[in-house]
Amino acid sequence: MVTHRPLFGAEFSRAEYDRRYRRAWALMRKAGLSALLVTSQSNHRYLTGHRSQFWASNARPMYTILPLGKPPVSVVTEVEGNGLRATSYVQDIRTFAGFADDSVPILADVLHELGLAGTKVGVDFGDEMRLGIPLTSFRKLETRAKKIKFVDGTPVLWDVRLIKSAAEIAYIEKACRAADAGIRRGWKVLKPGMTARAVHRQMVVAMLEAGADKVAWSPIVAGRENNDKYTLEPTDRKFRAGDTVWTDIGVAVNGYWSDFSRVAAVGRASATQRDDYRRVWDVTQACIEAVRPGLPVAHIAKVRDREFERIGYRHGSVNPGRMGHGSGLDMTEPPSVAAFDKTMMEPGLVLHIEPKIVRDHGIFQLEELVAVTKTGYAWITDPAPKTLPVIGK
Repeated sequence: MVTHRPLFGAEFSRAEYDRRYRRAWALMRKAGLSALLVTSQSNHRYLTGHRSQFWASNARPMYTILPLGKPPVSVVTEVEGNGLRATSYVQDIRTFAGFADDSVPILADVLHELGLAGTKVGVDFGDEMRLGIPLTSFRKLETRAKKIKFVDGTPVLWDVRLIKSAAEIAYIEKACRAADAGIRRGWKVLKPGMTARAVHRQMVVAMLEAGADKVAWSPIVAGRENNDKYTLEPTDRKFRAGDTVWTDIGVAVNGYWSDFSRVAAVGRASATQRDDYRRVWDVTQACIEAVRPGLPVAHIAKVRDREFERIGYRHGSVNPGRMGHGSGLDMTEPPSVAAFDKTMMEPGLVLHIEPKIVRDHGIFQLEELVAVTKTGYAWITDPAPKTLPVIGK
């Protein structure tokens, strides 16, 4: 379908993008959609391959329209036009000068040019997605393109993105290797008296040196006073002998994310810390062994509940909600590994398995990534050790 060769190379083959479009078209027909209008970074990149750092600004939106049975059309600010051509197979690129409201007339004209008046167009403003255009500007688009019915296109988009190709999984594996390099650096340099901020800095350098393009999620937490604040950025709190330190790393390679956690003890480990670590390790392994095609992801959550019950933990002391998720171009994606999610496991589904116990003496969580295969699962992360590592002696 596409013939343009990107100047700086593409992250995937032309056949990969054509497969995505065909899958999207089939789902669009089923949902009664004549087009998809995507406004977020991950959806735009998924359909185009466009690599840009300009998503750091909310001033100038970027859009891609995928009409039913036709190749995509992208609408971007003038400064993005050449970058899109250089990294993407997309041939029909329209540009605008100015800011969000200035894009609306161009976008509306393209929608009408594609013959979408009187039809339904799916937009990425549903679950686990965010509209990439100010709502006030989107309201102006609705007024200008009033013959088009804009509806939630999120179910179609998640269905398209849910199952990863081998090439996508390869990028996730690279991201996990880079994250692992950062954790190993952190465990090597961490000593009592160092601050979390100082250790974090060395971890980030190691991750970038190991091939990460971006480090966006890297809490490093220790101490009873911090175990319930694990989403904070690293602080100047100093590590102490006897601490249990927990870190969770999300780095991106070619847009695809790692996200896994590791735990260590500083200087020494008590019998209680070692015991809680091993119990969570056992529960995590049991959950991973429950991964197989043809079963709903809710099955994994049932195994988690059974295993925690077996070792004597009640829901008051564990995380009773989602205990895992998918990932890809977003660090967290559907499905939710939870009792309420009936998504069926099938080959190519990437799952994060992360049962957790939070105690006064530490956070115990050993998040792992696996991919569903035809017969079971394949590891993406290198598994956490069975026994609690002791560092900084």
